[in-house]
Amino acid sequence: MWGPRGRAVLSAAKKKPKKVAARRGPREASKQRTRDALIRSAMELFAERGLDGPSLDEICAHAGLTRGALYVHFADREALMLAVMDRVGTELLDELFASGDGGFGGAAARFVTASASGRYPLMPKGGIRPYQLLDACARSPELRARYLSLVDSSVSRVAALVRTGQDEGSLRADVPAEAAGTLALALIVGVQTLADLGHPIDLATLAPEVLKLFARRDL
Repeated sequence: MWGPRGRAVLSAAKKKPKKVAARRGPREASKQRTRDALIRSAMELFAERGLDGPSLDEICAHAGLTRGALYVHFADREALMLAVMDRVGTELLDELFASGDGGFGGAAARFVTASASGRYPLMPKGGIRPYQLLDACARSPELRARYLSLVDSSVSRVAALVRTGQDEGSLRADVPAEAAGTLALALIVGVQTLADLGHPIDLATLAPEVLKLFARRDL
């Protein structure tokens, strides 16, 4: 039906997408490396100098890239900040909750360690301050929505640990798990605000006292 020439054209057409896909592979990998480099540089500079500190040119220079390379991946500073928030928030939540080791108390211990090491921007050592984050969220509905989604995810994951502890009998059963998760996040935000104001906070001492609020009193 197709004839020799038609079959040859059809055969070539079938092979063409494979060649295009092969050519696109390395290019896509290169683009991903560029995007990752920009996010890493922004993460490092934001951590050192705060959200309002480094310019886009400084972030690009830190990554060894041009401003043009940045705009291939991010429309503006807000889009870059959104990517950083997503990366930092997701990595931290996975670090705190993914394994589930130690239950609620284990997650609290990992949070204290992350704060002491600077992984969680709690203590005022330069870098991102609470008011900067809230100000950025007030200016950007997208940033606010993403930040709230991270908060909701944190509440849900804490609540899951609380439910497990309640099922095992190590935590109080009269505290709703979702309420416990919300309270834990509210405590973290409050401690962060106090630390930013310069109020002395010793998380290593405070965390065990907070855990007592949720522990069964007859143990």
